[in-house]
Amino acid sequence: MMNKTIDHPPRISAQERREAILEAAIIEFARNGLAGSSTEAISARVGISQPYLFKLFGTKRNLFLAAYERVMTRIDNTLDEAAAAHPDDPHGAMDDAYRQLLGRRDDQLLLLQAYAAAGDDEVKAYVRAREACTFAEVLETCDGDAEAARRWYAQCIMQTVGAVLDLPEFIK
Repeated sequence: MMNKTIDHPPRISAQERREAILEAAIIEFARNGLAGSSTEAISARVGISQPYLFKLFGTKRNLFLAAYERVMTRIDNTLDEAAAAHPDDPHGAMDDAYRQLLGRRDDQLLLLQAYAAAGDDEVKAYVRAREACTFAEVLETCDGDAEAARRWYAQCIMQTVGAVLDLPEFIK
């Protein structure tokens, strides 16, 4: 009798699985918001059990905030890299970089969902603190010019709305 080996999918590390969960959560939360998203759908996207998802993140709210944090970190890193690469024109580089980020539709939708979920006090506190940190970084890039930082930030929010609603006139 021949010995047959069964091919098993390669095992992925806990960190890789966590990354996959966050990316799946971004998609689900972007499309359905905090209240309308199902942890069952998120776990099914990744091929894990719901109990494992809760073991890693505790609550659906914690997973939502981790997904939001992932998007904000991606945005911050992209803007920081662009500004550092173009010290002669950091604002222009950040403008170009943000326009590129608009192509990540689920990221942009998740930002808007985070603002919409601010009726939840814990979400509001987290998103408020995180946005304040990003604004502080923008303020520093604007050499402390608060008005310039507010204009730049407002422009990005308007571009986000334009991107998700297919309003190209909102995107310069």
